[in-house]
Amino acid sequence: MIADIKAPDSSIARQAEELARSVSNDTLFNHVMRCYWFAELFAQQERKKVDSEEIFLSAVLHDLGLTEYAPGPHRFEIEGATAARTFLGAQGVSADRAQKVWDNIALHTWDMNQFRGDTSRLMQCGLAYDVSGVPGAQLDAADVAEVLRRYPRLDFKRAFNESLNRELDCKQPYPHWFHICSRIEHNRSPLTIVDAPVVLGWAPFDE
Repeated sequence: MIADIKAPDSSIARQAEELARSVSNDTLFNHVMRCYWFAELFAQQERKKVDSEEIFLSAVLHDLGLTEYAPGPHRFEIEGATAARTFLGAQGVSADRAQKVWDNIALHTWDMNQFRGDTSRLMQCGLAYDVSGVPGAQLDAADVAEVLRRYPRLDFKRAFNESLNRELDCKQPYPHWFHICSRIEHNRSPLTIVDAPVVLGWAPFDE
């Protein structure tokens, strides 16, 4: 337990964690686990009632697309979401619940989860906090330290940037869709798009 929060201990939660552990390196596994705990800390801070198991499954499985478990031509969040949905269905999870996890994962690199209800929104906060920080976030420092003690970052910023570069290198041209208004803005005046290390640097951690 962290901050009186107990992680889900259902059979499917254990199986999802085992899958993530078996296909991820230490840095990536620790990342997805931190994302879950940060999401729960945000939910506790806001006193929101959320579906903790859905948050757990979505957070723990959200980067399968950056592993060899979920290769494919689509961008990593789509490949990972589909692999997670297939895995959950094979374990007897209902199609509706597996689809909710697919939605959370597939949308996590955009901002849509922020507008999809507390469970999806707070899951997104947990992911964002670990990767690039959440503006104005004031999680208890002792709770954050305990999450980091259990799941050290292991030079996460560098390692994650390398994972993203590998993702780009193996899928050319990269199947990303810019928002249509971003296209207009770029043609009016070229956009300044910062590189991944800059975004990762926004997170409130040294590594």
